[in-house]
Amino acid sequence: MKKLFMFAAALAVLGAPSAFADNHGGDKGGKKGAMFEKHDTNADGAISKAEFLAHAEARFDKMDADGNGEVSKDEAKAAHEAKREKRKERKEKRKERKDASGE
Repeated sequence: MKKLFMFAAALAVLGAPSAFADNHGGDKGGKKGAMFEKHDTNADGAISKAEFLAHAEARFDKMDADGNGEVSKDEAKAAHEAKREKRKERKEKRKERKDASGE
């Protein structure tokens, strides 16, 4: 179980840089800017370690379906499948919008 938790924590840490990356002058209201704003909970223009860890803990709690403080293989798999399904739905909606606009 400890290995699974460490794996989940590593995923959160390794995946975070892309979520917080500057979009180098692009659309400031875009997805990356919104992601930074979501994590900068006190709106000071920086993400503290506490803010970062609070987000990681919230993700862990969401995966811990039975609330026992541990993420089982089944819970991890279910969370992964739910994320996969959500991405699939977003992709389908984008395709529908693109088809409707005639692009």
